[in-house]
Parts: sequence; C-alpha cells; structure tokens
Amino acid sequence: MNLREQRYVLAIAKHRSIKEAAKELCIAPPTLSIFLGNLERELGIPLFDRLGKKFAPTCAGRVYIDYAQKMAQMDDEFEKEITDVKNESKGLVRLGMHRRRTTYLVPATLAEFLKVHPDVDFQLYESDTEDLFNRLLAGELDLVINNHIHSDEILEYIPFYDDKLVMVVSPSHPKVQDLPCGKGIPSWVDLSMFTGETFILQRPSQASRGYVDQAMAYSSADPGRTLIISNMEAASQLAAEGIGIAFNMLSYTVSYNYPKPVRYFFVGDRDIKVPYYIIRRRDRYIPSYVDDLISILKSCINICC
Repeated sequence: MNLREQRYVLAIAKHRSIKEAAKELCIAPPTLSIFLGNLERELGIPLFDRLGKKFAPTCAGRVYIDYAQKMAQMDDEFEKEITDVKNESKGLVRLGMHRRRTTYLVPATLAEFLKVHPDVDFQLYESDTEDLFNRLLAGELDLVINNHIHSDEILEYIPFYDDKLVMVVSPSHPKVQDLPCGKGIPSWVDLSMFTGETFILQRPSQASRGYVDQAMAYSSADPGRTLIISNMEAASQLAAEGIGIAFNMLSYTVSYNYPKPVRYFFVGDRDIKVPYYIIRRRDRYIPSYVDDLISILKSCINICC
C-alpha cells in the first residue's frame, strides 16, 4: 500500500510544523508545503489554519486526520501480517514500561527473544503510565506492562505477575535482629512496631505511596517524622544507612544492587497484591513473534510475591 499523502498530513498534524514534519519525513520543507497546498486545492477546503509558523487542523482537517489515522493503522497491520505470513523472521516489536522495571525485565527477556528471533527489531519505550496508555491506544506500541486498568475496552489484559509492598530496613535495626532471615518469601511484620520512627516515603502523586498509606492505616502506624523522596532505590539505600524505614515493591527490592545490605518484610494487609499485566489492543493483528515475547516475559519473571 502507498499512503504517502495520508502520512504527510499526519506528520504535519503531529508536529504542527512544516519544518519538523519534513524532517521526520526526510523531505525538503518546500516540497511538503507545495504538497499540502496542492492537496487543499484538490479538496477545495483548507486542512490547516496557518497561525504564524504553526499549523492547526481545521474542522475538515480533523475529519481527514481521523480517517488517515485509521488508514495508516490498517497499512501498518497489513505490512506486519504480510511479513508474518511470508516468513515470520523479520519484523518489529515495541514494548512500553516504566523505567524502573527495565533493569530486571529487559536484559534476560531480550537475550532469550533474540535467540529465537534474531532478525526482529526490538524497541523499548520507557515512560509514565498515562503516556504508555496513550501510545498503546495510538498504535505506537504493541505491548505495555503496567498495573493500571484503562477505561478503553479495546485493551486486553494478560495476567503477568503479582507484586507486594515491603518495608526496607537496615540489617542492624534493633527491631529486626530476631526476625527470621531466610531466602525466598519475606516474613510479615506489624508496621506498628515502628511507630515513632522516621518513615522514608514517596511523593503523594506516586502510585507506590498509596499502598504505603494503606499499610500504615491498616497497622495504625504513625511515623515520628517523614522524609520524602521519589527515587525508590535511593530510599532503600537511606534505610540501609539507618536513616529510617523505607518502602518499596518486592519486584524492585529484589532486583536492586545495594552498596549496603538491606532487609525487607511484608507489611500491611497480607491479602493485598498488586497485579501487573501485559496489555495490548484487541483489534490489532498480533504477529507470532509478539506472542513469543509475551511467553518469554512470563518465563523470565522471577519474583517471590
């Protein structure tokens, strides 16, 4: 398929600029400007309002862009399916996740995936939850790993793993000296034992903070003082230094490389788990190598939750 016209208009709509759109399309800006003028004369209606150097879609432009996006999506699916039917050896898979999960998920997964599909290109996109869902819905990602449920019913959620909240402390903390210290699943402790101590917390806007607040309410635990830091690995290292009690998700805690050792324990309601999903669109063609990536992700996850 040749959708040059539609992709040109989509690039202009994306960048709101002839110059930036031309850069993405690898053509000269005058060429793109002439193309747009010819297209608008052919249609008999402007697609963009010129606001200085910015291009804002008109009502007609928004209609055009809506259909162009659908056509581009169909073209992308056509190309993927044709490639898959031909030999299933070449292609592209685009995976999105929060940057904190990259360390413990991507290296082993990609190593195994490339053994099976050495000629399939792999693109990793690291961002926050809202941006990941927006890109998945826009067709810019094939899979997203996340623990949120989006309101759009077009998305399919494949169960991946369950995470749990842990409290992180220094091994020298006097209140954990006599607690079990085996490998595998952590022990559970009553967080109220640490009431009055310094709690190292994430910012209220971070999802993990909500689970900490739940655990504190469940155990009726109140900090003597709080230290706020968004970096969860740094929070754990502050705990390792004996500065206070930190909190983290188990999956992060077991994957960090700590300069100083830590101990960690489950806290709060024992029944509360945080399910994570591999998320994709129901309406998109899924090449076999994407299914293989999902299987490899599941086999590589090694979290004692």
